[in-house]
Amino acid sequence: MSVFHRQRPHGLSPRSPLAAALLLAVCALAALPGCARPAPTDTPMGVSFLPEPGELMTAAGDRLSPETFMERSRTAAYVLVGESHGEMCDHQAERRILSLLAHLGQGPAVGFEMVPAKNSAVLRDFAAGAFPSSELERRLDWGKTWGHPFPGYLPVFEEARRWKLPMAGLNVPPEVIRRLSAAAMDNATASDTFDGPVAALAPEDRAQLPKRIIEPAPEQLAFLKEVMAGHPKGRDPADGRQLARFLLIQSVWDSAMAETAVALRRESGRQVLAFAGAAHVEGGLGIARRIRVLDPGAEILLVSPWRGDELDPEDAAVRVYCPLRFESRMGMVLEHRIFGESSQVLVREVRRGSRAEAAGLRPGDVVTRAGGYRMNALNALHLAGSDAYRHKSNLVLEVRRGRSCLTVDLGPLGQTGQTGQAAAAAPAGTVGAEAAPTRETP
Repeated sequence: MSVFHRQRPHGLSPRSPLAAALLLAVCALAALPGCARPAPTDTPMGVSFLPEPGELMTAAGDRLSPETFMERSRTAAYVLVGESHGEMCDHQAERRILSLLAHLGQGPAVGFEMVPAKNSAVLRDFAAGAFPSSELERRLDWGKTWGHPFPGYLPVFEEARRWKLPMAGLNVPPEVIRRLSAAAMDNATASDTFDGPVAALAPEDRAQLPKRIIEPAPEQLAFLKEVMAGHPKGRDPADGRQLARFLLIQSVWDSAMAETAVALRRESGRQVLAFAGAAHVEGGLGIARRIRVLDPGAEILLVSPWRGDELDPEDAAVRVYCPLRFESRMGMVLEHRIFGESSQVLVREVRRGSRAEAAGLRPGDVVTRAGGYRMNALNALHLAGSDAYRHKSNLVLEVRRGRSCLTVDLGPLGQTGQTGQAAAAAPAGTVGAEAAPTRETP
């Protein structure tokens, strides 16, 4: 049922005097002049339809059928698919894209940013059926080499094995990256090339770096500086040595993925399907730019997730609609839906027997506030949870359910305290200061 389905206020008969008065009031309001105005005709239209999660779209925002996507992919030497590493919708889309491309001829060879190239033998053995799926995480040493939740990735690996597709890791081992990063701070200056830090590594580490480290494009530098400035460890792009180190690591990362993808294409004789973080894919300035240097003239198709914000046709030729989701330990799954200027956080799932169910939260509720924060992004829940934990107070949500505005008291965090019940919402408070999220979150 739609969250906007009209519901009768509880205990109110349609024949009661109060109901009649309310109906007259609504009719009177509807008759007032100025309640509606003509829609502007010059507003640019982004998407031409409201996509479902996982649905394919063109760069312009039009529906893209699986069959049309397959035809567009047929001539591509490389299909680069971006992701956000913790988003289940992205992983489900990856599995679907892999399956679609597997129907084309012999199917692609599949490369993974998440796996170091040195572990490609593990993927080859897995593809050959040498060991069961239950052993793959351990054999890849996933917790040390990647760390993002493995269950989201396992179906993608299994789908590649089901189609008997060759698989390979694309990247440099993280321990080599850490040693290179340390060498960069010891050996780099603002004007230094990449040669000094690389030369400072042991020979066995240098052997795992790409043969050619291709520097970022000038037009990408501003973006990389923004990424660096937003790093959780507070890196400073104005510091020449820090910037040189950051650009070196980014260049090694993208150059390694491109070099390994090109080698995978030549060795397998197949199209290469590569999965990597969206920042390495979108705009074609990361992996794609390096591939064009190493494999000139090769056709590259870019695919990236779209969260519902403003569409940029330069990001990728194909978009997959995957709104951001958050799964709470309290037993609820929230989804942030954005379409143009419209934005809402929707309750997608509530686990039976969970704290969220006991508090009165239900699928289809639209969360409008969390604590003192307007719920215009999922991070507001993180901030509200941090405040509730710090002040030893209950985490309270305000939700819209049909025409009703309700509060849902989820109780204290970090304790097994009783939850409240859904009730009529109190007047909305003001947006609090954004404290840094700490300790337990919802």
